[in-house]
Order: sequence, then structure tokens, then C-alpha cells
Amino acid sequence: MALQNLKTYFEGANITDVDTLLNHKCIVAEKINGSSFHARRQGTDFVYYKSGSKQEMDIVDRTIVRYYENAIRHFKSVSKEVVEDMPFDWKFGFEYLGDNKTIDIEYDVLPESNLILTHIQVLQPSNPNKIRKVIRDTKILNKWADMLGVSKPPVLFEGILDSGQKDRLKQILSMSVNEFEQRFEDKERPSFTREVYGIFNENKKQSALMNDLSKDVAGFIMTFHDGKSLKPFILEKFNNKPLENRKPSDMYQITILDIVEHLSAFDFSDIVLKEENTDRRYLELMSTIFNNYIDSNATKYIGAKFDSADFSESPMFELNHKFIQNEKTLTLVQDKILSELFKITLGSFRKKRTKETELINTDLMQNINAIIEKIEGLVMAKTNEGDVMNFNQYLLNQKIESQVSPITEALKVDHPEQGKKLVNMFVGRFQPFTLGHAKVVETIYKQNGYPVVILLVKAKNKKKEDAFKRPYDEATQVAMINSLKSKYPIEEVFVIPTGGIDTMFNAMRPKYEPVLWGTGSDRMRTYGFQVNKQEYRDDLGVRDDFGLFEIPRTGKNISATQVRNAMLDGDEKLFKKLTPKPLHGMYGELKSKLEDSMGVMAESVELEFQTFNDFIKNI
Repeated sequence: MALQNLKTYFEGANITDVDTLLNHKCIVAEKINGSSFHARRQGTDFVYYKSGSKQEMDIVDRTIVRYYENAIRHFKSVSKEVVEDMPFDWKFGFEYLGDNKTIDIEYDVLPESNLILTHIQVLQPSNPNKIRKVIRDTKILNKWADMLGVSKPPVLFEGILDSGQKDRLKQILSMSVNEFEQRFEDKERPSFTREVYGIFNENKKQSALMNDLSKDVAGFIMTFHDGKSLKPFILEKFNNKPLENRKPSDMYQITILDIVEHLSAFDFSDIVLKEENTDRRYLELMSTIFNNYIDSNATKYIGAKFDSADFSESPMFELNHKFIQNEKTLTLVQDKILSELFKITLGSFRKKRTKETELINTDLMQNINAIIEKIEGLVMAKTNEGDVMNFNQYLLNQKIESQVSPITEALKVDHPEQGKKLVNMFVGRFQPFTLGHAKVVETIYKQNGYPVVILLVKAKNKKKEDAFKRPYDEATQVAMINSLKSKYPIEEVFVIPTGGIDTMFNAMRPKYEPVLWGTGSDRMRTYGFQVNKQEYRDDLGVRDDFGLFEIPRTGKNISATQVRNAMLDGDEKLFKKLTPKPLHGMYGELKSKLEDSMGVMAESVELEFQTFNDFIKNI
């Protein structure tokens, strides 16, 4: 959101309001015209965000343009000790400069590690897309800038303005454009930048990224704090001319039309994707599509030129080859024109469009969206139900399914009214319940003091591969979870057939109303499709504070697979190390039922001392 101009505010407000504003505590910082970049800790690693986006940057973003790779590379070098000190709900905001030249200004120097820490967003644990507060305290920011090895925020002044500072500021704000130009465009007189520095920090001889104060900077951000809220304004040259809007490229429009025509007749049915991650599957698919398109259309682009802004001519804005696995594609994109064409192909079919543009009318938008549906179908596809799968294929399907919301149609809401008792919720298969699961329950409970309802997903149909992964019947699982109530804040367990959000709410209501949905980092995006979709929230009538609470995944996480393998190996000591104490007495029963499950499905193969890998070989 654009900052309000202090000049505009000054001209529209009465003198009393202006004086009140200027009497508040004030932070004055130089505005840097870089690119917005955010980083948030996720386990022992980071997730990244570009240009203020709420969506995490993925490998497709990083393939289309390599611009942010230097920033990401820097965060990869942050020490383990610093990472461990970073709160999970803090999103660090930076101005990022890949090089000295930006869209409208050229700096003399670059910040440390190309990054300037400007603020920290404190996110709501229940909904990481919502900001609880923003930290702009320079002491905190300076501390973290040092720890992260980046530049500190370029603050000129922090405190209460004295009468002289207020008078000089009001004098500037009172100038007309002509008066402003006569004073500050005269080379014999101090520059606007030098004048502002003189008001707020006269000891400074250079700006944050300029060697002297005679050179213009992008402006200044003045943030006033009335004790309750922050009010930021921008102070900049009054005669700044807005940047001209660049007209869309005719070549781009022609290209899109041609690709859409090609894909409308393209046969997607023969394509088999091997990658597991959805982003990588998208890259794999679009590489295949691109190769096919170029085979028959390459000659159209001989001598073609895709118009681009001057600043984007930098190598940082080139295609990133790092994640492209298709050898033919890699060969083709060595050509600059084809490289631009591949970027257009990747960027144009990622998500459905909802609005017309100057280039894309309603009919074209509908055609593009129809193609995107086919692409999504392949990227998120699973093997046909009648196909015979090997275990690797099965695992692939599971991974793909885990990334997709199970809801494909309108919700079925049995109880639109909110439940009576507030609880948190935890969804899973619990085959068996592990110490990791118990930690999740405890962590969610600590957030608000509400007990946890367990939602046990129990599919009716059992496949051959479930012999190892899902050996326990409903009665065993419910008994297992009920035995934990004396030690952990578990309210009740419900057995549900699917992981659809309406199914969960129908199970809990009218008795319970969930506040937090606890989940691991690996499922945040999956469940987010359901939790953050406003249509679903409206249909269900959820609380405003209902949302996901992230339980970060680390290398120390305990999995149910580890527990089952321990039982197959006859390692009771390891079983007890990985499970809550109330389950220790069930070791014999759980081990026996696991062996029975696998023995039946494996057609009486002796499995007493078999490892999981041995079992897989047998089936």
C-alpha cells in the first residue's frame, strides 16, 4: 500500500492536527528504492517472499528470474545459532538491491549483503497471513541486522522534534512547487536531500547509499507514534514526476496468442511426470510443452525482440537454469530470445486469471484458464485407480495428494452455528500415536489453554500398501488416544473418513468450536487451501481467529514410520523412546497387529525380523 505523502496531508489538514502529529515521537528514515524481500524461519531453514507477497516464493518464481538468488544465498550462510534464536512467527522485512541501478535511481554503494533490514512483522500464530504487529524499534532492528549480517535501517532521527525542526519542516511543506524548484533546483544552493539531513541529522555528510548529500535520494519516511499506533508518511521532492506507464509489448501479446492456440490442440494425455514436488512437476511439464512448441514454431522468433525495461537488462533478471532438468530445454534457452519465451511460458500458465487486462480479453482469459486446468490436472495427478502401482509410485501419489485440498465441490455444512466449547484441533492418521504427536498437542494447548480434539482420518478402503503404513483398526487407535487423556490435554477423539474441512467441522459441532488447527510446516500450504479460502470460512461460519498454527519440522522430528520399524526390528527400547509413556504397555499388542497386517498382505511371508525395506521387496 502506498504511503500518504506528508505534503498532501499538510495541505489538507488544519494546523491543530498538524501540530498534534508533529508533537508525537517520530522516526525519520531514508527511503531506499530497492525491492521488497521477506524471510521467515521454517524449522532450520527459511521461506522467502518477494515484493510483499503473502505467498512463499517457490522454485518456479526463482526459475523465471534469478534476481533474488543473492539474497537467498546470504540466508543460507546465516549461522545455525542465529537461526535457532529467530522466532517462528517473525517475518523479517528488507529492502533488497541486486545491484546499484534501480528503476529510477542509481546508488553509489550497495548495502551489506545487498540487504537493509527495515522492519519485522509479527504474525498471528493461528494465521501466518495476518500481521499482529510491526516492529520498527531501531534498537531491535539494529541488533538483528548485526546478527544477520545485513545493513541497519537508515535512520536519521528518532525522538521528539524540537521547535526549530518543526518550523523548518513546516516551512518546506508550505512551499509551492515553483518555490520548491527555485530553491532546490539551483545548483548553487543546498539540495533537498542536504536540507532534510540538515533538519534531522546535520552531522551526516553522506546518505545511506550515496557518497555525498548533493545527490538526490528516493525520499524520506517519517513515522509518528501516538502511543497506540504508527502513522507513516513519505517526504519527497514536490516536483517528482510519476514514472511513465510502460505499454504492453505487442510481441508479448502475439506470443501469448500463439502459445494458447498451440496448447488448445496439444495432447496432454501421453505425458507422464516423474517429479514428486508440485513445483518441480510444473517445471517438468512446461519444459516438455515448451520443447514441443519450439519444434514447430522456432522460425517465428528469428530476430524477435521482447520489449523490457532498461533496469531488467541486468543478468539478475535472466532465466535461472538451476532448477531446469530437461536437457533439451536447457539447450534451447541458451538462446536469449528462446530464454525470454520460456519465461513467458512459465509465467503465463501458473494460476487462473480473474480479470481482463489490456492484452488479455475475456475470450482469451477463458482459453488460458481452460489450459491451466489441464496443466493443474497433470501436475496434481494421481495414478488411475485401476493401475497397478509399485511402491515408489504409491509414495509419489501420497506426496502429491498431500499437497492438494481434498475438497473439489461445495461444502456440506450440517451445523452452521458455532460449537459450544472452544478447542484446538489436530488431524492425522496416528499409526501409531508418537511422542512427536504428543509434542504437537502440548504446543497447541500452550497457545491459548484450550484442550485439543483429535480428528482421526480413517479411510474405509485398505490398499495393499497400507499393510505397513496403516496397520491399526479404528478400535485400537481410539483406545490408544483415549489412554493419553490422563497425561495430555486431549478432550476427545473423532473418527472421520476424509480430511475435508467440512467433514471435520460436522464431526465437532455442535459440541465443539475449533480455534487453532495445529499442523507441521510440511502441511501448511496443503491445509491453507482450505483454511484461508474465504468462501469456505463464510460457509462454515468460523471464528475470526480460527486458523493454522505451524509446528515447525526439524531433523529431530519423530515419525510413525520410525516407530513401526522399531517394532518390526523387535526394538522395544527404541519404541518406548519414540512414544508417550501411556502407550508403553501396548507394545506387544501394537507389534502383533502390525505383523499380522503385513503377514496377511504379504501372503504368509515370514516377517518376524524383517525390516521395512525387506518387506517392500517382498510385495
